[in-house]
Amino acid sequence: MRSFLLPSLLWVLPVVTLAQGLVPCNPKLGSDGKLTDQCGFCEVGKLILNLSDWVVYISGIIVVLLIIGGGLRLAMAQDVGAKATLRRLLTAALFGYMMILGAWMIVDIFIKFLIPGSSYGVNNPLICP
Repeated sequence: MRSFLLPSLLWVLPVVTLAQGLVPCNPKLGSDGKLTDQCGFCEVGKLILNLSDWVVYISGIIVVLLIIGGGLRLAMAQDVGAKATLRRLLTAALFGYMMILGAWMIVDIFIKFLIPGSSYGVNNPLICP
């Protein structure tokens, strides 16, 4: 039952997923029947960066919950084997998050390298020409 509860809450409450604004362009039909705001290569780059940002935010929340839960269970654990298992869980959570952050930085630099006129750096926004 618990494994079904969280995904159903995320499905029912889309605000919780922080997914608003992932798609950077909103093509609309003009009065002449043509698209007024077409998505280009730069908007695809923005979409990839928005998705990678979203993955980092969600995984950060999950890692914090894992650290809190694992830390509380580690403090209450009596068995030496259970403590070793919980330490491995905490280490794996932190190592996994560092890998996600590294991949996020690599994707950010690669996308900004492909788009001409953009400045490198994780905090610099991607500006489409």
